[in-house]
Amino acid sequence: MRDLSPAFLEAIQDKDVTPALFVHLDFLGDPLWAWTGLGPVVWNAHTWLGLGALAGVDPVEEYSDIRAGNVKLTLTEIPNEALSGLAEVVYKRRLAEIYLAMFEGDSRNLLGVELLMRGKMDTLQLSRAPEASTLKLTVGNELARLRDSEGSLYTDAHQQALYPGDTSLRFVASLQDITIKL
Repeated sequence: MRDLSPAFLEAIQDKDVTPALFVHLDFLGDPLWAWTGLGPVVWNAHTWLGLGALAGVDPVEEYSDIRAGNVKLTLTEIPNEALSGLAEVVYKRRLAEIYLAMFEGDSRNLLGVELLMRGKMDTLQLSRAPEASTLKLTVGNELARLRDSEGSLYTDAHQQALYPGDTSLRFVASLQDITIKL
């Protein structure tokens, strides 16, 4: 099991604490900052959207040997406006972070936060409802990424999807028809 930092342990020692999870999903152009409590919370220069409860987070496993691992997240009751353009957003291999936070009792006094997992988003399932949506996401650690092929294409369309307005690859398609004489 991961050791918690001394500062985190000292902050929560001999106190009535309430645990919470913070989840950061770095969707290109529209990151999601959510936590398991009610209402918004400001931490680390971001306002975290209170979802009330994450429907599920697989246990974050650590191994004594080197191996790839995944965590499945299920976020429920996400307001549709928070996911308005998700169908068009690039998410694959984007950053995902899961934090453990401790609040003092039932207050909003944040005692400490520890990173549980940092990885890359892999598969995403979105179930939309009239008022709120459910998002199921698999996050893989850095080693899980090694078993995947990159999948990048050197085309203008792929570059535009990743970096809108970047025209650096607009002539690549025409290069295949050019004969170079030495």
